[in-house]
Amino acid sequence: MREIGAPDVADLKGVTWVQRARAWLFPLRQSLRAKFIGVILIVQISLMILVTVVIEKRQRETILGESQKRAFSLARNLAALSEGYLFSYNFIKLEQTVEKVAEEEDVAYAIVHLHDGRVAAYSGRSAMQGKILPDPISQKAVATSTPLLQEARSPELGGRGYDVAIPLFAPGGTRKWGTIRIGFSLARAMYEIQKTTRNLVFLGLLAILLGTGEAIFLAWQISRPVQQLVQGVDAVAQGDYDQAIVVTTQDEIGYLARRFEEMRKALRAHIQSLDEEKRRLEEANRTIRRTQAQLIQSEKMAAIGRLAAKVAHEVNNPLAIITTSLQIINKTIPATDPHRENLLVIEEEIGRIGRIIKQLREFSRPSTEVSLVQVNEVIRHVTTFVEKELAKQGIERRLELASDLPAIRISRDQLKQVLLNLIKNAQEAMPQGGLLCIQTARQPQGVLISVCDSGVGIPPEHRRLLFHSFFTTKKKGEGMGLGLSVSAAIVKQYGGSIEVESQPGKGSVFRVFLPEYPPSIIGEHSPSGRTELQKEQWS
Repeated sequence: MREIGAPDVADLKGVTWVQRARAWLFPLRQSLRAKFIGVILIVQISLMILVTVVIEKRQRETILGESQKRAFSLARNLAALSEGYLFSYNFIKLEQTVEKVAEEEDVAYAIVHLHDGRVAAYSGRSAMQGKILPDPISQKAVATSTPLLQEARSPELGGRGYDVAIPLFAPGGTRKWGTIRIGFSLARAMYEIQKTTRNLVFLGLLAILLGTGEAIFLAWQISRPVQQLVQGVDAVAQGDYDQAIVVTTQDEIGYLARRFEEMRKALRAHIQSLDEEKRRLEEANRTIRRTQAQLIQSEKMAAIGRLAAKVAHEVNNPLAIITTSLQIINKTIPATDPHRENLLVIEEEIGRIGRIIKQLREFSRPSTEVSLVQVNEVIRHVTTFVEKELAKQGIERRLELASDLPAIRISRDQLKQVLLNLIKNAQEAMPQGGLLCIQTARQPQGVLISVCDSGVGIPPEHRRLLFHSFFTTKKKGEGMGLGLSVSAAIVKQYGGSIEVESQPGKGSVFRVFLPEYPPSIIGEHSPSGRTELQKEQWS
C-alpha cells in the first residue's frame, strides 16, 4: 500500500525527470507545514555541507602543514647530529644516528648520502651502504642544493608521505659534502584527517536531525493556529455558530482569528435574536390557540357545572322527602319487626347518596377562596371520593401521611383539583392494577406531597412535555392534555413547584412542594376576586 499523496512508481513510467520531480513535490505544495519543514531542511543541509567542506579543508591544510614542519624539523635535527660524523667519515656513528632518528614517531626511514650520491647510512637497511639509489625521488634529493620536500607514495612510507632532503656543505665553503634524507609517513596525519572528517559528518547529521526536529516543532507551532482558524471558519461556514475560534497567538494570525471570532459572535447574536423572535411568535400563536381551547373548555365545564348543580338540586328534593318518610316509617314499626333491618340499610344508602350529591355540588362550584388547609385532611377526602373506582380497577391505595405538617394557605378546591389530576394520571398508568401511594412530608418552609404509582412509566422524550398544555398520549377524543398543565399552573400560582421522576416499566413519582407562606395570596388583593389562573383562562 503506497502512502496517500505520494505518486505511484508505475504512474511515472514514460515521463521526464522534471515531471517526476513535480509529482514528488506536489504534496509539499499542498501543506504549509511541509513547505516550512522542506525549506529549513534544504537550508540546513546546504549549510552543513558547506561548513563541513570548509572545515575539513582547513583542518587538512593545518594537519599537513604541521606534518611538513615536523618533517623539516626532524631532518634538520638529523643533519645537525650527522654533520660531524659525515665530515670525519665515521660511518658507524652515522649508522647509529640514523637508527636512533628512525625510531621517532612518523619517521619511516633516515638516509645519509655522500657527495657522490652513495649511501653512507640507511636505517634498517645496512646492506644499502655504498650504493646509489636509482629512484627519481632519491636522485632529485641527492641533486638538490637547497632543502627539498617531495610528496611520495611507497610501501616503506605506509602509503602517502614526505621525503625531506637537507644538503650539507663543507664548513666555510660551497662544496656539497652530502645529503640528509628523512622519510616522513603521513599515515597518522591522514588518520587524523579522516577522523576529523567523520566527526564533522556525524556532527552535521546530528545538527540536521536536531534542526529537523526544531523545524517540525516550529512548523507545528506556526501551522497549528492556522489549522485552528481554518477549523473554526469551516464550522461557521457549515452553520455551527457555537464553536469558538480559539487562537492564543499574538501575531497576525491571532489578530485575524480574533476578528473572525468577533464576526462569529455577531452572527450568532443575530441568529439568536431571529430565533428568539421566531420563538416568541410561535409562543404567541400557541397562547392564542391555548386560550381559545381554554375558553371552549371553560364554557363546557361551566355548562357541566350548571347541569350538575341542577341535577343535584332536583335529586336532593325528592331525596329529602324519601328520608323524612323513611324516618316516619321507622318510628311507627315495632323494634321487633324483621323489616326494620332492611329499613336501616335503605337509610344508610340514602345517606351515601346524599353525600355523593354534596360532593358533586362542591366540585360543580369550585371555590378559589384561600384559607388555612390541612393537606392530610384534603388527601383523605379526595382518596375517599375515588376509592371505589381504584378498587374496581385493582389498584391498591396506600397513604403515608406525616403527622407534623403545618397548615398551608391555599384554595381547598384547587388543591383537590391538583390531587385528583395526579391520582387520575396514576390510575391511567396502571390499566392492569398496581399500587398507588400518596406520601406527605414536612420540608423547610413548606410541605412535600408525593404521588407514586407502579405503572408503565413515562418515556424520557415525553417528560419535558408533560406540563405543556394540550400534550397528551391518549387517543383522539379521550383527553385534551390540560390536567397536568392546569395542576402545574395552580402549584406555581402559590409559589410551589412540581416535578416528576419516572423509569419506563417501573412507575412514576410526582412531587409537589407547597410553601407554608406563599409569596402572595392571589384573591385577597384582586379587586375582582378572581385568581390569576382564572384571569389567564378568561383573558
